[in-house]
Amino acid sequence: MISDLGETIKQLLTKKGLLDSAEVDIKFETPNREWSASISKPTVNIYLYDIRENHQLRGTEWAITKDENGRATRKKNPSRIDISYLVTVWASDPADEHRLLWHVLRTLFRYPELTDELLTGQLVGSPCPIKAATAQPDGLFNNPADFWSSLDNEIKPSINYVVTLPLDTDVEFTAPEVRTKVLEFTPPDTDAERMVQITGMLYKAGKPTQGIPEARVVAKEAGMTATTDEQGRYSFPRLAMGEHTFQVLVSGKKVKETPVTIPSTSYDLEL
Repeated sequence: MISDLGETIKQLLTKKGLLDSAEVDIKFETPNREWSASISKPTVNIYLYDIRENHQLRGTEWAITKDENGRATRKKNPSRIDISYLVTVWASDPADEHRLLWHVLRTLFRYPELTDELLTGQLVGSPCPIKAATAQPDGLFNNPADFWSSLDNEIKPSINYVVTLPLDTDVEFTAPEVRTKVLEFTPPDTDAERMVQITGMLYKAGKPTQGIPEARVVAKEAGMTATTDEQGRYSFPRLAMGEHTFQVLVSGKKVKETPVTIPSTSYDLEL
């Protein structure tokens, strides 16, 4: 993933920044004294110096999907990881360095999100937008003297560049979906009362994985109404056992009635 990001940044500078590879090199090596002495033409160095989780974008939500057999998969959403680079320019003439550094800065600033046409390898089809922050004052790189001293090299003007990538930990759980929960209440001096919580899905005819959102499902005898969510799921928190009639109300369509027995193995409705 990190190597794909490096190639993507290189594509950004060459395709969008119009850097000619015959005139300017783009390198990812450590910019120590030995390396800087070996370059033969103007070079943009993009040095990876830090990797850490972005806590501001940390999500605790789980994504839930359902297959045709009614099995539900609960998967943890990707973590978000900040990849931090130090961007410097190397040339024999300081004026050339400064012109090229400004050109690179302007190119990076123009793309706060890496577009699909630039993405390579595992970055293609990323589940999250790949955001980038350029030359922000709250960056991690706040002691350049120590950094360049550790590399035994002279201090250079630099751009802090941070790209945020999704990290899929592949944590998921698959199990049959719970459709029915039976609740038993025993009020004082009366017999126990049993009520049922149910969950079902309203889907398009012949397409059991294509839910219909924003529809109303009415439990006619109980006088209760539920609204389907984005995936077409609906639920009733408290219904009596026995025979019921469910009505489906969708704008522009006739009301459809379906007999339902509670409890049952499925409460899915077709429209």
